[in-house]
Amino acid sequence: MTEKEYMQIAIDISKAAKYPYGAIVVKDDKIIGRSDSKKVKLNGAYTHAEFVAIQDALKHNNLYGELKGATMFVSTEPCPMCMGAILYEEFDKLFYAATLEDSNKYYCPEVLVSCEDIVKATKNRKIEIHNIMRAEAVEVLKGAKK
Repeated sequence: MTEKEYMQIAIDISKAAKYPYGAIVVKDDKIIGRSDSKKVKLNGAYTHAEFVAIQDALKHNNLYGELKGATMFVSTEPCPMCMGAILYEEFDKLFYAATLEDSNKYYCPEVLVSCEDIVKATKNRKIEIHNIMRAEAVEVLKGAKK
């Protein structure tokens, strides 16, 4: 699959989600984690799409480095908390669609610290970051009910 096809899956998840955010984890060209997974218990305040997809992808109760080499596709740029989890798990790549500014403008207040700035602040972590399909994800945010 292409990056756009994977991102479309994350955006489709966001369309059906309680909150308009969706994420998938891809490793070795396979989707290994999804934020719409029924396997993950969705309780508590930290059920952001990225966390749910990461939990779904972890097969061995979060053995550090298990997701090294994986790619995260998320419909909206990760918040600082989620970006920290992505860096901790050593993802190689991150693709996001809508920006935090878009989420702040069209859906809910956000802490406006870009994922690029977070990576710069953590000098010992490296990750490729790409912004694709922004317009498609913004439409989901605009149409979401608050």
